[in-house]
Parts: sequence; C-alpha cells; structure tokens
Amino acid sequence: MIKLGVIEVLNVLPVYYTILKQKHASHFQVVKGKVTELNEKLYKGEIDVSVISSFEYAKHFDLYYILPDLSISADGPVNSIYLFLNKPIEELNRDKIKLTTFSFTSVHLIQFLLKDYQVEFTNENEESVVGQLLIADQAIRRFYQRRDRFVYDLSELWKAKTGLPFVFALWCVRKDSFARHPRQTLKLYRELLSSKKRSLENICRMACEYYQGVFLEQAACEHYLANLKYEFSEKYQQGFLLFQEKMVDLKKLDKISPLHFLPLDNRRHNAEPDQTDYPA
Repeated sequence: MIKLGVIEVLNVLPVYYTILKQKHASHFQVVKGKVTELNEKLYKGEIDVSVISSFEYAKHFDLYYILPDLSISADGPVNSIYLFLNKPIEELNRDKIKLTTFSFTSVHLIQFLLKDYQVEFTNENEESVVGQLLIADQAIRRFYQRRDRFVYDLSELWKAKTGLPFVFALWCVRKDSFARHPRQTLKLYRELLSSKKRSLENICRMACEYYQGVFLEQAACEHYLANLKYEFSEKYQQGFLLFQEKMVDLKKLDKISPLHFLPLDNRRHNAEPDQTDYPA
C-alpha cells in the first residue's frame, strides 16, 4: 500500500481536503507530519508520495518525480510566510534573526532576500535577535496578534525582486516507489488533482470548517486559501528555476535540478522521462 505524506496546516488543505474526507481508502495510507518530517521520510523511503519543500526536490531531484500541476505557490504575497522585525528591514546591519525549524525552503529564501544586509541566522532564543521567521499557521496566528512593529511577507519580497511567483512546495513520488506501484501512484495522482479541483470550488466550506484556531474569522481564511496557487505552470517553473539559480550563487545548491515529471503514459512505467515530456 502506498504511504501518502500529509502536512497538518491550512495551505495544503485544498489538495487534500476531499481525500481526507474519504471514509475508506484501500490503496493508500495517510502519514501526517510537519513538512521537515515529511521531507526526511520521503528521502529515506519511509513514505512514497508527499508534499515536500521545493528545496528538498532541488537537493535530491534524482530520487523523485514531480506530480504535474501541483504545488504550493504564491504570485505575490503568500500571507503565511512572515519575517517579524523590531526595526525596518532596510535598517538591518549584521543583526541576528531567528529561523523557524519547520521549513526547508523559506529558511533558504530569506538568506537570498537578506544577503545584502550581512544578517546572521540562528535557531536559538537569543536576546540579541531582532526578528523571527515563521511559516504557515504559526505565522498567521502571530500576524493577527499585531504585536510586531514590522512584518514582511517573503513571497512579496521575492516578487518585488524578481517579478516571478515563488514555489514553496511540490508534490513528489519516489522513483523507486513508482516503479513498484505505477497503477496505484497514477490513481492517487488523479485523486489529488480531483481533490484540488473540487476543493477550490468549495473554499467557503473549507474555511468554515478549519478557520478557528488560526484565523479570527472565516472570511480571512477564505481570502487566504483563494490567494494561494496550486498549479505548476511555466511561469511557476521559471520562478522555481530562478530560486535554484540564486541558491547556486549562494552555494546552498551545487547545481540547478532538472524538472523530472511523473510519467503519465502507462506504457512507459519503466522508462526514464525526458524533462520536456510535460510542457507547461
């Protein structure tokens, strides 16, 4: 049975919503965890399919196929990846910022965005820190506390610098898992696409069920979910490739990874796909 990784945060909800509503799913098993945990489980082969940090794909692309037309992205503000500061960003100068431990992509993105300020990063609670990076539901809750003097949306900063959207996460399958379970993988992939389509048509219902504990009101949750992008079309691929280019410049990656998409032709289950098989 295929093991499917599911993050328990709002931003993945439109892809997983109808799947998680199923009472019986005989062909896959849900494994829940934080994104950093699912990154590691997919890398080690403890699960077969999962949403993972886009940086995880870039680092270990040889292990994975990307599931086409699925991502967690933003074309402008993402409204859940925030840098909270006690001073304006332009006044940063050799200051310390605390990073979240629950991200693999955002902690690298911020290093590009702040590379001109010679900022130091830490994972510890130090008195000298001037700000903190938070993601997902935790960042949303902090935002609505309104206790920080300056708040910056990382995706908005990226868009301003590059003019391109940013891809935070991708849905991937291990290549060896697909070789063992091609039919089950393709069936699950079709269900993920169907869930995304149906869920995006019912954002009001999703928000009503899940906004409490994260947002102050349902309408804010609706706006948040409607603003996120779940596609992986050409301009999103361009944004992802540019991010990798910046990571190579910063020596966080050795090279830019090719985009290896899931082979959708049933007659080619054992064939290595050409990276141009699925044009946007």
